[in-house]
Amino acid sequence: MRWHRFAVIGFHGALVAGLATGCATTNKVLKAKPAENSGFLENADQMKENRARAPFHSMWADPAYSASDYGSIQVAPVNTDYVAAQSTWARTNVRQFRIKDDLKMIATEFHETVEKKFKEAKDNRFAVVEAPRGDTLILELAITQLVPNKAFLGAIGLASWAAPAPVGVPVGMLATFADDGWMAIEGRVRDAKTGKVMAMFADREAAKTRVVDVEAITWYGQARESMNDWADQFVLLANTPKDVTVEDSSAFTLLPW
Repeated sequence: MRWHRFAVIGFHGALVAGLATGCATTNKVLKAKPAENSGFLENADQMKENRARAPFHSMWADPAYSASDYGSIQVAPVNTDYVAAQSTWARTNVRQFRIKDDLKMIATEFHETVEKKFKEAKDNRFAVVEAPRGDTLILELAITQLVPNKAFLGAIGLASWAAPAPVGVPVGMLATFADDGWMAIEGRVRDAKTGKVMAMFADREAAKTRVVDVEAITWYGQARESMNDWADQFVLLANTPKDVTVEDSSAFTLLPW
């Protein structure tokens, strides 16, 4: 029985390892699909995909916009007023009764994460300011979807690997491949001096595929991971020329956390 359980785990690990060494097409298949426009962005229909520059599902930038013209950035409080109606799956999630409190918590963490990334990045040239100056860009973000993990199912998925066969194997496989949480955002970059919107973007990320999904036993592990990825991308986009491609985050990872 022990050999059988390890054999299945080995197969699962080999599957994810194979994905990790695959091509960009595999990553694209596993990534979340675009979310519908929430209403946070005016003229959102002007946005389109531009993977040659940004890793988002859609974006738009004023042709005259260049981040190099600015020397400071203000990260506005993250907006939660445009969160879309949750899916049927989300409404049945036992966390749903706390979604408003969760939104406030995640929005605060997102704001703090973005500021921290700009402050700590070695190649960042932007000063992070609390009040706008003449050379300030304002980054305005909105969470438009936030669906928690099935934390209880994630815990079952991990525990079941240690259960006696044959129960442990099928339950573990089911839980491991079960629907995880996801998060969608929209954002815009505004010139603080003129108030003009210089760029817009929208993206959605789902939980990464893992061999052992430790993140699945937390309600918002996947959201925090996505927020870190987005924050890193914001820093790169602000500090690189227009002809530099900022790559999308991977849909899979070999790390369990």
